[in-house]
Amino acid sequence: MKKILVLTDFSENARRAAEVAVTLAGKLHANIILFNTYISEPVMSEYGGTPWPAEQLLWADESKEKLKLLKKDLEQLVRQLPAGDHHPGIDQRHDIGNLGKQVKNLLQQEQIELIVMGARTGSTWEHLLIGSETSAVIEHTNRPVLIIPQSRPMRKLQKVTLATDFDQADQKAVHYLTHLGRVFGFSLDIVHVSLWGDKPVHDSLKTAFKYQVAKYNFQAINYLEVGGKDLVKRLNHLCAANKSDLLILVHDHHNWFNRLLKQNQAQALLDDQQLSVMIIPATIADK
Repeated sequence: MKKILVLTDFSENARRAAEVAVTLAGKLHANIILFNTYISEPVMSEYGGTPWPAEQLLWADESKEKLKLLKKDLEQLVRQLPAGDHHPGIDQRHDIGNLGKQVKNLLQQEQIELIVMGARTGSTWEHLLIGSETSAVIEHTNRPVLIIPQSRPMRKLQKVTLATDFDQADQKAVHYLTHLGRVFGFSLDIVHVSLWGDKPVHDSLKTAFKYQVAKYNFQAINYLEVGGKDLVKRLNHLCAANKSDLLILVHDHHNWFNRLLKQNQAQALLDDQQLSVMIIPATIADK
């Protein structure tokens, strides 16, 4: 059965993200895996066959207890889901090591539909979900990553905005979103983004992109344009104007979003995000 992987550091924002995951699991007919990891230096001694240090043993006990309490709270929310929604089962797990590699291992072991995590809060998080770890998750997954901001948890899903430069890889993301759109009933704004200094996209490429999207038979799609020097600010303003509940970015090593990452602009978008952001890898796997 499909599963939603919820990464938690037990912060209040991570709790909000886990609560969102319960609602999503109900609609997507998926179960939930709650996962917490501990990152320690040097490399974990248990991999060499020696006992865990006392610090790691203490963390393991604390993590197990906190996961148990979080699971109990989420199960109360499961019981409140509307009639007809799936009531997800909740599994709790913890491990030690690099978060990106842990996520990669879980993706190989489980049928993960979606990864959900809380956004950065500006402080040093106790165990995980610091900026470098967020990037590590995105780099190691072929499944969408949903990042829930502290300031505005996702309460509904009526309007979704996808930012694209009409790259062919983005069509797989649109296909995935049309499946979600039929489940949640949201409308989709596809926004052509133009980075300052980039060559204009040829009209034939736009036409080919729209022709392919039309094959998905999803009617609630609108096309918009945004560009300029301060692309992040303009994109945020557009999402505020069209009342988006979710912003979609496609992560590819060659597309505009990757160039923003190199310019540190995309991290600014995630640091100061005012709505939920979903990162869809260009290599998204069919499930």
